[in-house]
Amino acid sequence: MSVFKISDLRTEQVHPNAVGLDELEGAQILNILLDGQVAAASSVRSAIPALEKGAAAMAKAIRGGHNLVYAAAGSSGLMGLADGLEIPPTFGIPTSRIKILRAGGLEDMARPKGEAEDDELAATRDADVIAKGDCVICLAASGNTVYPVTIMNIARERGATTIGISNNEDTLLIEGADVPVFLPTPPEVIAGSTRLGAGTAQKIALNMMSTLMGVKLGHVMDGLMVNVVANNIKLLERAENIVMKITGCDRDIARKNLEISGGVVKPAILITSGAENLQVAIKYLDKADQNLRTAMANIALINITLG
Repeated sequence: MSVFKISDLRTEQVHPNAVGLDELEGAQILNILLDGQVAAASSVRSAIPALEKGAAAMAKAIRGGHNLVYAAAGSSGLMGLADGLEIPPTFGIPTSRIKILRAGGLEDMARPKGEAEDDELAATRDADVIAKGDCVICLAASGNTVYPVTIMNIARERGATTIGISNNEDTLLIEGADVPVFLPTPPEVIAGSTRLGAGTAQKIALNMMSTLMGVKLGHVMDGLMVNVVANNIKLLERAENIVMKITGCDRDIARKNLEISGGVVKPAILITSGAENLQVAIKYLDKADQNLRTAMANIALINITLG
């Protein structure tokens, strides 16, 4: 196990442009802050190979009927929460398959709960939701926070795949994860305030992984979220536009077939493309492992054969 001191962490160092920061004009300070954010975002590029592995692990868990679990504390917990909550509406994955573990819980989130990140007993209790085959994403800017490290260790013992995300190298999350993701963000403009650059890099990394997961699961086609479920006015119009864009039909046909599919886009597209009914459309999707492009190609091939 690594022995670490807070003062040695990259995220605790003083940013070179921060000396005399409080004596500068507001616009100058904002420019330095913006430059810090841009540099943090750029740092994610070096982690792309690890993020690709992470996305594959996430897709494997969902495809196998298992869950995604996010585990973190503080600002990192907010990044995990934001990513996890957006997966169901974006990719049509049931909310029951996404578990969010945040030190201090998800209630009364307006009150800081800094002490909760060191609560090993709470982490052990929260980890009860983890099972074999799950994909558990643990993140902390320091890489050594007790709460996510404890959950990661339990997850590995239970046969889950772990992704460890840290803004510092040679840390417990990096050393202990099946898929280590090091985000080499520069020192914060406000030393140690990892809600700034480190948090930005974490959000980008999580967004990239979960989006690539959605692509691998066949829930994205030509940049369109083809597994979205239309359950409000905005999403209904978006779903209609997706069906129209992919099939070339008019809005009336798109709306009619979305009504048949219960607002689910993929079957509506397949019905528009020639599937006889909803049940047949679902069979095509199942045969294609939910990949819409493959299912459409199979329908087209059968139509050509029959025609």
